[in-house]
Amino acid sequence: MRRRSGVLILVVVACFVLAVFAQRRLDRGVVDYRAFLSYGVAGILFALAFGDIALERVAAPDASDPSRVPAKFARLLGTVAALLAVALLGCLDFRGNRFRPLGLILWGGGLCLCLCYLYLRDGSRAHRGRLSAIFAGEPLTIPRGWLLLGVAVLVGSVFRLYQLDAIPADIGWDLPYNYADARSILRGEYRIFFPANQGREGLFFYLIAFVARLGTLSYFSIKLTSALVGIATIPALYLAGRKMFNPPVGLVAAFLLAVNRWHIVLSRSGFRVILLPLFVMLVLYTLVRALQSGRLFDFALAGLALGLGSYTYTAFAFAALAVVAGLALRSVSPSVQRPSWRSLFPLLALMVGIALVVYAPLARYAIEHPEQYLQRLGIQVRIVTGDPHRETMTLPLFLENVRTSLLMYNVYGDSNLRFNVPFSRHFGFVSGMLLVLGLVYVLRRWRQGSNPLLLMMFFFLILPMTLAMVPHEMPNIFRAAGTIGPAVILAALPLPAVGKYLRDLSVTYPECDLLVRLRTSFVGQVREFVLPIGRRGLLVVAPTLILALLLTLECRETRAFYFHDFVDVLPDRQNVSIAKGIARQIEAYGDVSSCYIKVWPHWFDGRALQVYLRRPYGAWNPEFSDLVPGQPPLSTITERGLVIVHPDDTAGLQMLRDAFPRHATVVHSLPGGTPAFIAVYVER
Repeated sequence: MRRRSGVLILVVVACFVLAVFAQRRLDRGVVDYRAFLSYGVAGILFALAFGDIALERVAAPDASDPSRVPAKFARLLGTVAALLAVALLGCLDFRGNRFRPLGLILWGGGLCLCLCYLYLRDGSRAHRGRLSAIFAGEPLTIPRGWLLLGVAVLVGSVFRLYQLDAIPADIGWDLPYNYADARSILRGEYRIFFPANQGREGLFFYLIAFVARLGTLSYFSIKLTSALVGIATIPALYLAGRKMFNPPVGLVAAFLLAVNRWHIVLSRSGFRVILLPLFVMLVLYTLVRALQSGRLFDFALAGLALGLGSYTYTAFAFAALAVVAGLALRSVSPSVQRPSWRSLFPLLALMVGIALVVYAPLARYAIEHPEQYLQRLGIQVRIVTGDPHRETMTLPLFLENVRTSLLMYNVYGDSNLRFNVPFSRHFGFVSGMLLVLGLVYVLRRWRQGSNPLLLMMFFFLILPMTLAMVPHEMPNIFRAAGTIGPAVILAALPLPAVGKYLRDLSVTYPECDLLVRLRTSFVGQVREFVLPIGRRGLLVVAPTLILALLLTLECRETRAFYFHDFVDVLPDRQNVSIAKGIARQIEAYGDVSSCYIKVWPHWFDGRALQVYLRRPYGAWNPEFSDLVPGQPPLSTITERGLVIVHPDDTAGLQMLRDAFPRHATVVHSLPGGTPAFIAVYVER
């Protein structure tokens, strides 16, 4: 084994050297066969060298006996069906696209009672033992893995909360709709589906309203909600990685996600898409847990995660498809203690049944208002099936889109400067390299453990972006967000695989087989220190030190990316918001009734302005398109007023000067001196 170990260590070094060469070449804009060939050779070498090292977790020895599942489920079926029927009965009260008290009590109560019943009849004995120990006053010990997870969550929290009030500064074009929907919830309008802005699922808006209850509804509270969801995704990813593989994989994945630039951008954006990575991980964790334990309660939890995921983001539908494909692919894998399909069918039926009951309120709305519910999906379908103004999706175009989609991690990404430094890759230098090695490693072991589910989640959740791309379009940082979690888990596999090999190798060496002698001389006195060092300890510690170094490099790159490069390109320039600047001028002026803004193409968002001023959209509209005698603002300004115009609107500025000889003009500029807007203070 020792003779072979030297070769494998050289292979590891060669893999990383090739990967570094490939990624540096791609970062210089040299996208050619040398870079891809280097990455390909690195991945293949790693898979050949470490493909026999198993990281996958198998079913626990005390898992439920598959042969007893149908009989056990039959005994509980009547009660479970009755409780789910009560939940469905509550949906009859959800008329007019509203959650109503009686229906909510029946729907939520039926589901909660069903889960509690299954837990009490089929719950984990380990959990019961922990609860009993806590109530008995026994000392509670925290495993080292959970402490390290706390460090990962702390690091992730810093990246997601630091200067959150200032970065990003501009609310953008869509978040005013989120503000309006959360405001309606706070006023008692509990919608099931939110039809504005092409229709959106509403779980995130309820979370915004909950956070706003603790303070005030504002742009900051919207961003804080998404940041908290992003932080919560870190332990969810750890649980999924730990359940599919082992604790080291979960910890490495948690640290990689904590400093992942893609996820940090989404966490600080205030958009509902941040729920997608969280619920993909929850589905993956609960489903893998259920398949390993064979317990009815765990399958019920998986159904709950699937059902709630339908309230997050449209692309979550592809996660459900990935579950189907992953289970089908897993059926041919030689997993230990894999239940037969006859035994697995009632468990999957329970999971699907609970998912459908959770989804039932949305399903009712979809049946009653299909044109509104499918409006956003219809746009994507028209792109795929053909649109008079866009090219029809063909096989060559689809394959080109697949290639472009797969390159987003390491080569080039979204060009939208509101969510990315234009065309920058979506993964960091280190995580991008590890992703290539981990993906090839799992592809070689695709039939083992939960790898079929992981691969299907990775590939299927790229499709929402791939199917909607037009020719020569760059990847979209939103549509493919569901693939973040699976991609990070893949990137977390290489180092634990190497670490496991080195730990197995270390047992062949004695604990202390090297002596380091240090001899010092001071004022004629010679002292000698002997320090025993063991190659066993070095082999065990080496992966941790390498991981710490790589995470430090990734952390530095992410910090420079988000807080320097990204800030420089944020609208409208260097994270300066024109809409917020206009709002400050109006607030400083004081009298909103005599404030007017002359519209100019592609200038600022009126909805964003009213969010900054905390005014409901439509109740006050200061915008006008032309200066016409006898019409506002020329007809309504009787004493004094504030008129804001675009710097290029020289004709409008001259008309104001002619109409109001008594005026004062103040030019407000962006960093660098470019004029942003002109405030004209006028008097009769």
